[in-house]
Formats: sequence, structure tokens, C-alpha cells
Amino acid sequence: FEEETNLRATLVLDVSRSMAWTGAPNRLTKLAYAERLTAALALLLIRQRDAVGLVRYDEQVRSAVPPRARTGHWRRLLAALEEPGAGLASSAPQALTQAARLISRRGMIVLISDLLMDAPDVERALKGLRAMGHDITVLHIMDPAERGLGGSGEALFVDPESDLRVPASVADVRTAYRKTVDEVIAEWRDMLTASGVSYEVILTDESFGVPLRRAFAARQRLP
Repeated sequence: FEEETNLRATLVLDVSRSMAWTGAPNRLTKLAYAERLTAALALLLIRQRDAVGLVRYDEQVRSAVPPRARTGHWRRLLAALEEPGAGLASSAPQALTQAARLISRRGMIVLISDLLMDAPDVERALKGLRAMGHDITVLHIMDPAERGLGGSGEALFVDPESDLRVPASVADVRTAYRKTVDEVIAEWRDMLTASGVSYEVILTDESFGVPLRRAFAARQRLP
């Protein structure tokens, strides 16, 4: 009865290789941070009797756990978080389609990713989910070093998903880099907002309370 009357939510977690990165040895990788955030959000939703499911993906869907509202279901979600992943690419549209299949009626979908992927493909998938009536929140996970590009000297910049390597002086590229990052964030924000999707940038040195409050603000919009 509870699972038929309460909110049904699916958490969609990016586990591609770019997520397994940190800019400092004493800081969680983006994936480790996102996994803990996913587990905490799932537990809070289950405790208020919402049904929660999980989709993990890289270049393909790695896990698909249907939403349940039982307390013991959280352990199933934790087990799924430990399953293999870390493929090279990110195929969010496929994962979002799978998430929609797990929800039989209007619900909530939370995409947790570093968004290193093609925006137009994601935009089409999200618009389709919005047309089905789902409320969607995107939590853009970033390491502080990605946001600001600290450090100095010569460096080799490597794309972990394509293995593209570019040697350059950090000082020479910092201004252009920060401008590019600001533009990318603005593009994601404008595109998602226009599609009716909530969007938040989450840095991995932030308290988990910050993204959890933002995700629950989205949850409160639903009946």
C-alpha cells in the first residue's frame, strides 16, 4: 500500500572513469563522494516511506534496482553501489530511459554526475522524462580543482575517458580554463532550467548536508 501511494524516486549515478578522480589525496574522488551522497539520499527517502530505486551507468547500464519503500531495501542499494563499473564513457540517455522504466507513474529522478558528456543527448532524454510528468534534479559533481585549476608549473592534462593528452603551463591556461568552465556550467544551467529541470553544482569538499537539502527541496514540490 505504501509503495503505491508514496513518492517513487530513482537515483541515476554516473560511475564512468572520469568520476574516479580527485584533485587532492585527502579528498574523496567524485565517485566516492557521489556514492555516499546517493546512499544518504536513498536512506532519507526510505525513512519517509518513499520508494527508491537506483540506476548506475557508464557506457552502459551497470545496475538497475527497482524502487522499493521497505527499510531493508537500503541494504540492496548499498550492495548495488559496490558492483563493477568505471567504464570509459558516460551514456546518460540510456540510463535515464532505464530509470523511467522503473517508475510506473509520475515520480522523481535525480541524476548525479560530473556531466562530462554531450549536452544535446542528455537534453533530449530529460525533455522526454519531463513530458512524462517526472520531476528531475541534476546534481553536477565537481572537484574544487576542476572548478578553479590551482597549482603551477608545467602539467600534462589528460582526459580520462578519451585518453587525450595535452602538455601545457598551468599559468598559461588557467584564465582560459576558468572561463571555459564558467561557460559550460552556464550552458548546463540554462539548458536544464529551460527544460524544467532543477540544477545544482556540488563540490566534493562541501558537507553532504548541502546537496541533500537541495535534493529534498525538489522532493517537496511533489505531492
